[in-house]
Amino acid sequence: MQFGLISLSGLILENFFLFLLVEFGGLDLIIGKLLGAEASIALMFFLNNRYTFKKRPGVTFKRFLKSNLVRSGGIAIALIVLKIGTSMGLWYILANTIGIIVGFVFNYVMESVYTWAEE
Repeated sequence: MQFGLISLSGLILENFFLFLLVEFGGLDLIIGKLLGAEASIALMFFLNNRYTFKKRPGVTFKRFLKSNLVRSGGIAIALIVLKIGTSMGLWYILANTIGIIVGFVFNYVMESVYTWAEE
């Protein structure tokens, strides 16, 4: 449940950054997506470290890198959905949200098994 709520906060942050970067920063959709995703990953990592997986002490740079590596799979999934969705005429924020939701399952499984596994 906590992982899901933290993921929701990441989804909101990523879409917020994506919107700002594309609409006001004039960035390309894919660049905005990647920057927003990284901001989201950092937020979710630190929240998961603090609340969801608190029995695994300490924030380690190694664990943060693992999280980025794992979530790159979810980002790839979300990017594919984003491109397909926008090519079908969906608003990019909606297409991105759908992509994030599709990538969520991958992220949940891989984060549980790999990033937050006992070291």
